[in-house]
Parts: sequence; structure tokens; C-alpha cells
Amino acid sequence: MVNQPSSERLQPRQSAEVSALVVRATQHDGVRPLSEQTVLDVRRLPDEPTPPDATPGVHLVVEDHPGEIDARVLGYAHVERSDPPSAEIVVDPEHRRGGVGGALLQQVLEEYPGVRVWAHGDLVPARKMADAFGLRPVRDLWQMARPLSGEWSELPEVDLPEGFAVRPFQVGQDEQAWLAVNARSFAAHAEQGRMTLTDLTDRINEPWFDPHGFLLVEDHNGDGPPRLAGFHWTKVESSGQGPTSGEVYVVGVDPDYQGRGLGKAVTVLGLRHLRACGLDTATLYVDGDNEPALATYHRLGFERSMVDVMYAVDGA
Repeated sequence: MVNQPSSERLQPRQSAEVSALVVRATQHDGVRPLSEQTVLDVRRLPDEPTPPDATPGVHLVVEDHPGEIDARVLGYAHVERSDPPSAEIVVDPEHRRGGVGGALLQQVLEEYPGVRVWAHGDLVPARKMADAFGLRPVRDLWQMARPLSGEWSELPEVDLPEGFAVRPFQVGQDEQAWLAVNARSFAAHAEQGRMTLTDLTDRINEPWFDPHGFLLVEDHNGDGPPRLAGFHWTKVESSGQGPTSGEVYVVGVDPDYQGRGLGKAVTVLGLRHLRACGLDTATLYVDGDNEPALATYHRLGFERSMVDVMYAVDGA
């Protein structure tokens, strides 16, 4: 078992190994160990140019036989160089309780003082490791769910203000307008508010992307061109048997339009789209201390189903 030096890009073999490790860990734990952005970073190959608006994350790997063709990745950590830095760690289920996770966490803490570490699902082993290293919870990210079919699945009617209309996102036309409203809507958000054109393009190129599920609400009042007031970006992942999961991916309202009921309206529009896709359940993620959003989602029938916890050293 040997830690490899941290790097901005994984080698193709390592990228494939980490991707397979993530699948094994997800099947074992029932929760995905890495965020979507980290998975995109894992896939980025060494010969791909770094976009000018991107800040590459850092990869840390533990392998059984480093440098060899048949080397197997036993553990992986990713550090996002944000302010403060944030990290995620995953260990092969067959090699846990052998010091792999602790070695990765120790390296992350030493190289990135003040780092905050995500524990997706907040599983008992993660809580024990955090406690052993003196880490304490500093943020909760709730996953919430509500039914789209059967009892308790009724959705309210959608009432848009006069002069407002909804349409699907148009690739090649709406990127900059959406990025501007997204940044304004999530100015205080740790991740969503700093999404770049590269981040958006990466997601547009994902197999799950569907512009018809990326709903834009525009204000057509006034003499000028329509103005983007709010949006609901849904995410539907599928298998060969059809859609498997539906997510309220991002809901945003331009601050100039807040207080007019657009948040609820665009949320319901997206839920109706997910139901039309044949999904039985909708999920979403929201910060546990975002009381206005939690109240809105509770009123729409969402209940907490899982929680991700961010840990940090006391005082960090």
C-alpha cells in the first residue's frame, strides 16, 4: 500500500480504476461517495487542455503496486481548491479498516490546512474517522424526496405572473444569460454560485442532459427582449429499462424577482416534467440551515431521506 504524490490529472488507467472503485463503493454503501463535479474531474484525461475558467482539483491515490500495469486503486481522495478547500475520500470496501482512509485523510489535512471533508450519507465509519482526527460537523446537506405517483402525489396548479412564460433551454443561445442569473441567485452558495461555462458545458455533454427538462421562466413585460427571471433544471438518469431517478437539480430565481411566487411555480413546473417522464419519486438537495427553502419543499411534500455532512477541524 503506497500513497502516490498528489496530481492535477489522473493517468487513464487510474481514472478507470477510480471510476470502478466508485461503483463498488456505491453498491456496498448505498450512497455515492463522490460528488458530480469530482466524477467529472476524475474523467478528465491528461491530454485534455485545462479550460481558462476552470480550477482543476487535486487527486490523491493509494495503490497496491504503484506504477505497474495491474496496479489496483485501494483508495482515492479529491481536493477542490476552493476557499476553504473541500475534500472527498473513498476506500475500496475490500480494503477498509486497514489504514487506507486514514492515510489519505492525514495527507489531505497536512497539505491543505483548513480543509473541509464531505461524508456522503454520513455513515458510521465516516463519523468514527472524523472523530478520530478531531473533525466536527460544520454543514449539513439534506437529500429530500417526495412521491410523484400514488397517494400524496398531487401537485398544485402553476400560476405564473402576467406576462411571464416558460420555455426549454436552448443550447448555444442561453448559456450566458443562465450563468448570470445562476450566479446572482446563488451568490452566497458554496458551490452552485461559482459555476462556469466549462462546468455548464460539461453537464450539457452528459448523457442525462435534456434541454426539455431545463425550464426557463422569462419576463416578457416591457419593450426590450424577454428577461430570464427563474429556472428549474431537472435531471433524469436512465438505464436500458427507462428512467431510474429524477432530481430537482437546480432551482433559481433572480433576486430582482424574488417574493413573487416564482420559486414555487418553477419547482412545480419541474416536478410536473419529472412525472411526465414516468418517474415515481423526485429528489433534491438543500442545505440543512436554509430554512426558507426547507419550508417551501416541506409544503410541496418533500421529506428528508438522507444527509451529507461536511466536517472540519475545530475552528476551521
